[in-house]
Amino acid sequence: MAGQDANNPQGGMPGMMPPGMMPQQPGMPMMGGNPMMQMMQMMQMMMGGQPAMPMVDPSAMPFAMGQPVQDDDQGLDSDIIRPASFKELVREQEALETSTVLDLLCLTPEGDKALGGIPKGCTMAFVGPPGKGKTRTALAALSRIAAEGDKVAFVVAEEGFHNTEGSGRDDLCSRMTKIGMAATGLDEKKFKKKVLDNVYVLESQYHKGQTWDDFIARYRYLVEKAEINFVVIDSLNMLDPTKHRTADNLSALKTYNHEKGITCLCIGQIKDTGLPVGGEALMHTADAVFLIEAFSLGSKDIAATWGGAYRDKIDVIKAVKSVTTPTFPHMVRVVQTEETGALVVHEAQPADFATFEPA
Repeated sequence: MAGQDANNPQGGMPGMMPPGMMPQQPGMPMMGGNPMMQMMQMMQMMMGGQPAMPMVDPSAMPFAMGQPVQDDDQGLDSDIIRPASFKELVREQEALETSTVLDLLCLTPEGDKALGGIPKGCTMAFVGPPGKGKTRTALAALSRIAAEGDKVAFVVAEEGFHNTEGSGRDDLCSRMTKIGMAATGLDEKKFKKKVLDNVYVLESQYHKGQTWDDFIARYRYLVEKAEINFVVIDSLNMLDPTKHRTADNLSALKTYNHEKGITCLCIGQIKDTGLPVGGEALMHTADAVFLIEAFSLGSKDIAATWGGAYRDKIDVIKAVKSVTTPTFPHMVRVVQTEETGALVVHEAQPADFATFEPA
């Protein structure tokens, strides 16, 4: 084109840069016609010549930063167990002695001797009508186990544990002390030192506005802080006053107890039908179920067998189930001892249904 400078093929005034081009600075290489790249280089020079960070697509960041960061979270693998990796596979069920009738209801693997205690490490339901000795039996067991040096916990959900106002009531703390002293044969001073030093009480009455989740948080805190080995809960039903989630609550509690190796005896109530509150679901969930019932002596022959009068009702207990042991196949007639109120075998237990001696 006429009048166009040979050194300025884009046209325009001589000495002017073509549109879109930035003037080249000394020491800065020409990067072509990319104004964005030139602007970045100018900003780099203004910042003191430090190299600019490369522009990287955020989605590529994990792949652009060298070696990936190691993450301790195992993700889905954390829920997968490989039994072949275990060094110890076969174990025998151990017993936790309570010196009550509960020690006779579970059997050794051969099924010909009593286990001699409740199944250690299991979460059990101990259910029956009111006033039949459930709490007293559990407190006697709690005291004996604490006297052996184990840390124990008593979860109170049905009444106040200690009355500080001096109302004249024989409160639960007082009753526990008297039952424990009789069960262990210790006087009050020795009982306080040898037993109560190992006892922790957790009040979880629903009227205080505590939910099941609140209870679990406090239960875990206590168990892990004090290194608890044995727990009595009185009662499981009252931790959820709606009684609609008893079995679900027991399932969650049982799983946690298994992880921590805690033996837990949950006292429960029964409905008019004779089934525990929580029904079949609760009986399915618990590791073991001990059920107290009123048994009617409906004939003279039955009355003679069980040492009672015709049409009388006697208290019996049976092991409905145990997932880790065989169970005693017959009912056991029980009576509360005068000293503690704990349940023991009645002297009129039929010879044909005699309980086994502990192993």
